[in-house]
Amino acid sequence: MKVVSILIGAGICLLMLGGLMSAIKAARGSNFTEPHIIATGGGITQENITLAATVMDGMNTNVIVTSTNPLDAPIPFALNAITKQLTVTGLNASDTRTLTITYPVSDLDGFTDEVVRFIPAFWIIGVLCCIGGAGYLAFRPDRD
Repeated sequence: MKVVSILIGAGICLLMLGGLMSAIKAARGSNFTEPHIIATGGGITQENITLAATVMDGMNTNVIVTSTNPLDAPIPFALNAITKQLTVTGLNASDTRTLTITYPVSDLDGFTDEVVRFIPAFWIIGVLCCIGGAGYLAFRPDRD
């Protein structure tokens, strides 16, 4: 019966992993929003924008760009994490719009952020240890 209880507990811990990941992402940073008024010239469909803060993890996949121009389909194409330059493509040529850029910024210092990023690994190691312990309890040689 102990083995079944341990395995059920390990299963519940695995089910909680998704919520743990969401909580860690929320604890690591918060969303930062900034508007930019952009005017494109004839034939130009992209624009380089300098961001006010550093994007967390330095990935442009975390950046969300919306436009007030319905003809635009803004895509955050490239991000230079050092200069904080974001290249936005998919803009309508010869037009003016306000781009609203939303991206996560880190709320933690470097060391704390690294420690928090390892919590899921420790969680999974703990679950694997529970499963290994259940296997040991089930098949130990001195069992009655």
